[in-house]
Amino acid sequence: MRFSLLLPLVILIIGGGSCKMNEHFARSGHQFGSASDSLFFSLERTPCFGKCAAYLVTVDKNGHVKWVGRSNTDRIGPWSAELDFVTMEKLLIRAKEIGFFGFENKYDGQVTDLPSTIIRVNADGQDKKVFGRYKTPPAFKPFAAFADSLIAPLKWSKSPTDQ
Repeated sequence: MRFSLLLPLVILIIGGGSCKMNEHFARSGHQFGSASDSLFFSLERTPCFGKCAAYLVTVDKNGHVKWVGRSNTDRIGPWSAELDFVTMEKLLIRAKEIGFFGFENKYDGQVTDLPSTIIRVNADGQDKKVFGRYKTPPAFKPFAAFADSLIAPLKWSKSPTDQ
């Protein structure tokens, strides 16, 4: 009798922990990335004629983070880290709160000495990439700063340079 009660519990515990992504999706209702593209989020900052940090950071649908620092940043070259699903959800919620998916694709002008910020969010069946250099929406730059604040404190590991 005890065995018949214990077996389903053991199966539930073992089977339940087999896929973090599916567990999180079931709880949150969000789908990070898509079936054809595993990228969930990216943030790129381009160089300027001054001391602007230049880097590209990408987050895939499983929370794997890749960073490539180009100049004026503490991490130069390729680095990697892990982002938890709660933090990924914070990014997605903020994107939706500011209307990111309704932004224009490009905010630019005849100013070439300003750095660009390029943000992409791919989740819940929506995929939006915004190039912002000049006259961006008021929430655009704070959203990039918010993403930086979530990503910067991660535990980073230097990656091989041939990636």
